Amino acid sequence: MNWLQTVRMALKSIASNKVRSLLTMLGIIIGVAAVITLVASIQSKATLTRMQYEAMGLNRIQVYGSGAKRQDWINLEDYMNGELAPYINGWSPQSQYHDWENKGVQYRTMKLKSDKSTTYMYYGNEDYSKVTNSVITAGRDITKADCDAQARVCVIGETIRKYFFGAMSPIGQKIRIGGKSFEVIGVYKGKFKGKLNTEDQMLVMPYTLQSSMMSVNFNADKQYIIQAASKEDIQKVVDALNARMKPICEAGNGWFDASSASQFQEQEEAAAQQDALLMGGVAMISLLVGGIGIMNIMLVSVTERTREIGIRMAIGARRRDIISQFLIEAASVSCCGGLIGIVVGCFGSAIMGNFMLAKQLSEQMWMPDVETFTVLPSPPLILGAFLFSALLGIIFGIYPANKASKLQPVDALRTQ
Repeated sequence: MNWLQTVRMALKSIASNKVRSLLTMLGIIIGVAAVITLVASIQSKATLTRMQYEAMGLNRIQVYGSGAKRQDWINLEDYMNGELAPYINGWSPQSQYHDWENKGVQYRTMKLKSDKSTTYMYYGNEDYSKVTNSVITAGRDITKADCDAQARVCVIGETIRKYFFGAMSPIGQKIRIGGKSFEVIGVYKGKFKGKLNTEDQMLVMPYTLQSSMMSVNFNADKQYIIQAASKEDIQKVVDALNARMKPICEAGNGWFDASSASQFQEQEEAAAQQDALLMGGVAMISLLVGGIGIMNIMLVSVTERTREIGIRMAIGARRRDIISQFLIEAASVSCCGGLIGIVVGCFGSAIMGNFMLAKQLSEQMWMPDVETFTVLPSPPLILGAFLFSALLGIIFGIYPANKASKLQPVDALRTQ
């Protein structure tokens, strides 16, 4: 008997006992659906976290420091443009303008005051958009020429655009920052849907204006954002910056720290993978229960078909033919259950996964909004679940198949 005939007989046996076959598959269906739903949902949380960190800036390194002299910071910038240049794509200052007099941001008679809401006012250079993964939706970005000329220009965030200008174009309009007039030259795409008190309520000015906008002493706090050339270069750049600047800043009774959010991202992704393995392992228990159910039903099937087995052996069926027939029948039941479980798991992961993502977004208001996506299991997860269900059918079908193959033809033929 060839394999095709054996498979055909197995499927015919399943079809002739539809209710019993469905009940037999139930454990496999529930197990596969549970594994796919739980693992896909947890993996989707890791995907969302990765997208949020990428929205803040890919391979981003944040630098904070104080205690160094002005020349030390100039030397650091030369160092980033020189020795570190092969390992970074760009860098920008991100020191904040502190509105101590609470003059806020003003357009004509409208004001955004610091005591009512927080407006983030940064000093940056021509690389600011690149290192923060910010997109210009109108106008242009700050250029090196703007920085060299100490031009009083600024790029505003989506919240300020909506608050002051509405449907009107803000390009070329004059706003006042700390009582000084600035021309709006560009608008950044919103990352928080233009909500108040988020990073969309921000603006960026040329960093060379810092000394004229506010008093800056030799050991004032400094902030930089750096974009590493690749993920592998992040730690190399972080170590180099800390080794160079920490001793200098600490000698001036200050402090220095260079770190990357990718470290936190990796920790969160590792935690998500551990959760996925744990939840998947728990769900696997129901798969094992389903496998035991298949073994029990196959034992019943052997008892019911003892006479059939005896006839087949009497007309020349070999022991391996009997074993292959029952193993293929067990694997077929398990595979059918696995396929149904995959379909159920896809629906389950879409429902449960999207619920978990919505909850995560509501709990992490400080993280940027990203493009929504439907949670679906990955092809490797689907393939792994299907192959595991087939393997279970074979493993738990071995004992019934072996028992059937050991029947004596004479004894089997006497069975009524």
